[in-house]
Amino acid sequence: MTHNAPTPSNIRTPIVLMTDFGDEDPYLGQMKGVISGIAPNANIIDLCNNVPKHNIFIASSFLKSSVRFFPKGSIFVVVVDPQVGTDRKPIIVKAYDRYYIGPDNGFATEIVEGNVRWEAVQIHNPKYMLLDVSATFHGRDIFAPVAAHMANGVQLNSFGPKLETLTRLIIKKPDHKGDTVTGIITHIDHFGNAWTNITKEFLERLGWLEDSKGILTTVSTIRIRGIRRTYQDGESGKPMVLINSLNLLEIALPGDSASEKMRLMEGAQVEIRRII
Repeated sequence: MTHNAPTPSNIRTPIVLMTDFGDEDPYLGQMKGVISGIAPNANIIDLCNNVPKHNIFIASSFLKSSVRFFPKGSIFVVVVDPQVGTDRKPIIVKAYDRYYIGPDNGFATEIVEGNVRWEAVQIHNPKYMLLDVSATFHGRDIFAPVAAHMANGVQLNSFGPKLETLTRLIIKKPDHKGDTVTGIITHIDHFGNAWTNITKEFLERLGWLEDSKGILTTVSTIRIRGIRRTYQDGESGKPMVLINSLNLLEIALPGDSASEKMRLMEGAQVEIRRII
């Protein structure tokens, strides 16, 4: 471990971890140990360490939906890295006055989409890595120490050269034609609820939420009338649709798992129609 950073400050800069490591192995704990050794005053927060294995798209989506809940200056470390050890670049991205550290594999796609102002560097300076960098665990040996040094005050341009382009994922957006919007299920959560890529903002632009009772959702062979406000607005044992806390259209089954009972899977098509 190197000691070339400024003396740790008393500011508890949030370092926010998101990985697909789960909690059965020592990987996450080792990352936290490295951070604590370099930045003992850092405030380490687990955003999610059960991202579906190797699913960079979901990591990107979780990141975008969560950033606004953390203060400016927060440092996000995103380690969903199936290509670890290859020639993909380790990077730091700055956007929304926050920092995002991880592999250049598209994890920051939804952070930098549109006209968002961003800047990025390739992590290249070995002073801010562990002395012995494993080919298979850059989360511990590169990303964790870089986050800790950044929390101690090391500036973005100290870590390596500026990048003009980043790897981007192809993000499937909902399609609107006439009175029909077509999207897909993007994620099944812990409760078996099915998230879609149809956002509240998208429906608001269409004016469809002004009278949500007139919306008919079709998934598989199941039709669901209306968009509810809460899970309690639905009937037990009957599927419902609502806008969830991440502002996504969600299919749920109050008191049960929509995924299991309705046989819903990621990638399945969801169609909503305005019928009034």
